[in-house]
Amino acid sequence: MEIQAELIEQALAAHRAMMRAVHLAGADVWQDLDLTMAQLKTLLTLADVRPATIGQVADALGVGLPNASHLVDRLVHAGLVERAEDPADRRRTLARLAPAGEELVVRLRQGSRDQFRSWLALMDEADLAAFVTGLQALARVAEREASARLAESQRACASAVEADHGRRAAPPTAR
Repeated sequence: MEIQAELIEQALAAHRAMMRAVHLAGADVWQDLDLTMAQLKTLLTLADVRPATIGQVADALGVGLPNASHLVDRLVHAGLVERAEDPADRRRTLARLAPAGEELVVRLRQGSRDQFRSWLALMDEADLAAFVTGLQALARVAEREASARLAESQRACASAVEADHGRRAAPPTAR
């Protein structure tokens, strides 16, 4: 177990060094960014969930509907997001990235991707193959953990809904 702990520490140190280098390589794009952290999270959520209802944005960010709506409004005013009526249900509003928002997300994500690609190209084949093998193993573990967390979250939500329905269906008690 001691060897595994040491390898984990080495992996974490290498990860820190790499993330520091990625940050330095893309610092100019990030430093020019004039968004709050909440707005950035909303922008990236909309980049991944296209288009999204305000409820979906709220769920993804773990905030209430008014907060999600306010965050989307701020991004609309910045020209990064557009709101549109849901053609399937005109009572709902969909939010999606505007062209300027798409461009910003690409710049934020592509800079580090291009840098990473150039670093990979500098590795010899044996190191690159070992890196790919290790990264694939980590991805498998991460996907299993994420799936387990999602399943647990879904079970908890289902239990909460059932409990809520049980409370509503229960007859009032006599006093």
